[in-house]
Amino acid sequence: MTRATTSPLNIVEPTLNSDAGHCMSLVRALSEAALHTGCQDIRVWGGRNIAKTTWTAPGQVRAHFVRRWRRFQALGLYRRLLREPGRILVSTAGSTDLVSLDWAARSCGIGRIPAHKVTLFVHWLNIKPGKARLYTAIARRQPELKILAPTASVADFFASCGFKTQVVPYPLDTANQDTQPEAHTGEFRHLLVPGSARMDKGFGHIVDLVEEMAKRQLSWPIIVQTSLEHGHDKDLELTEALARLQASDYVGLQLHHEAMDRETYRAQFQGAIVIQPYRAASFQDRVSGVTLDALQAGSPVVVTDGTWMARLAEKYKAGVATSDLTPCGLLNAIQTILNDHAGFAQRACAAATDVRSEHSARALIEAVLA
Repeated sequence: MTRATTSPLNIVEPTLNSDAGHCMSLVRALSEAALHTGCQDIRVWGGRNIAKTTWTAPGQVRAHFVRRWRRFQALGLYRRLLREPGRILVSTAGSTDLVSLDWAARSCGIGRIPAHKVTLFVHWLNIKPGKARLYTAIARRQPELKILAPTASVADFFASCGFKTQVVPYPLDTANQDTQPEAHTGEFRHLLVPGSARMDKGFGHIVDLVEEMAKRQLSWPIIVQTSLEHGHDKDLELTEALARLQASDYVGLQLHHEAMDRETYRAQFQGAIVIQPYRAASFQDRVSGVTLDALQAGSPVVVTDGTWMARLAEKYKAGVATSDLTPCGLLNAIQTILNDHAGFAQRACAAATDVRSEHSARALIEAVLA
């Protein structure tokens, strides 16, 4: 049962600047869930460029943040929203948000943020020396801040610092998604490397793989997304890897240099084997939206052993996890799937219903509105 509320829900997402990528998918999923949970006033605070897109999800979009000034803008926005009625959800929160909210509360005369006012969804941890002390100090001053996390390790860390925490599944955007994906039984179309190019997501291994495929004169088509996230566009190692990829001369290589809209992004999973040679140390207990998208679409995956993705793939027998990320290791994993592509595709399709149910945004929104 839903209970209608006229109290505003403010979803703060400074990096929301286009209708492409996982950021838009996340915010759209949260907005849809908020509407169906009874929230009648949804306000999404995004980047200035979001004004150039067509917003089709529930709620009103406020084009607010400029990348260069967004830390200062976030502080000002938090000061304003803390004084107004309604709740605040920071959908991709980090240490800057915790510090800004603490400063905002103390500088605008509130002091202590009241219960049920602010929730932060923290996707993953990048622990640096001194951060635990910083978080513990903030938790003592702001004991009513609520931290939501998609994995137990993240929630446990913040709980150890003194915050109220809760584990909630990473939300999937299921709007306009078929109830059951088509199992392209026996029909392999291409290898797929979706998501922005990053070295911690194994882009170097992808380049090595394509070069080896060219050397062996293989004919498998492979689609690689080469768009860059802010902060990774100045990575010299990544720049060199991109140059090598473009010079590989592999006949089956198709590059996507720009982030894709939702329909284009989803369409590329049909008949795909998704390759994710992510860095094990970085993704041991870190959720991958790409893996969830792959299984939601019924696509088998090749992932790094010892990661969250590997555990998900093993749960449904819908992919191959390997610790050998060399070209030979990845080719062996791909061939294992191709040897029983129909079976892997059928198991991935069977996983889709569970994945959509378990990763509904409703659980997160209900935790925010509780």
